[in-house]
Amino acid sequence: MDRVYEKPLPEERVFGILPNCSHAYCLGCIRKWRRSRDFQNGVIKACPQCRVTSSYYIPHKYWVSEAGEKEKLIETFKARTGKIRCKFFVRNQGHCPFKSDCIYLHELPPGRLLRCRRPPPRMPIVSGGGNTLGGEGG
Repeated sequence: MDRVYEKPLPEERVFGILPNCSHAYCLGCIRKWRRSRDFQNGVIKACPQCRVTSSYYIPHKYWVSEAGEKEKLIETFKARTGKIRCKFFVRNQGHCPFKSDCIYLHELPPGRLLRCRRPPPRMPIVSGGGNTLGGEGG
């Protein structure tokens, strides 16, 4: 993993803060780790060093190590992302694969209705006399 402040371009000097551990990574490095297809999802969602799972990371210009300061950063990040519509929820008509781990807003845009998934079609029940229930002559 690279040293963040030694990056040549200022826009590359950004940390990827993992909320559940205290290790420092450059944003580009943690993104690359998360995109890896060499490991199972549970592995790439964990810190590369201590293996503590974090379902998200926070891009931040400064490394935050003090617990109170980090908690405030997490709160601020969640408040900000909680106002952004979840693209999976919108695309999948009200269903997000991340469920309660998702930190984005689960709300459809105005004018879009939540489409319920249809139950499978019901098979008619046949009585002893050959008539189907629910129709005439039952």
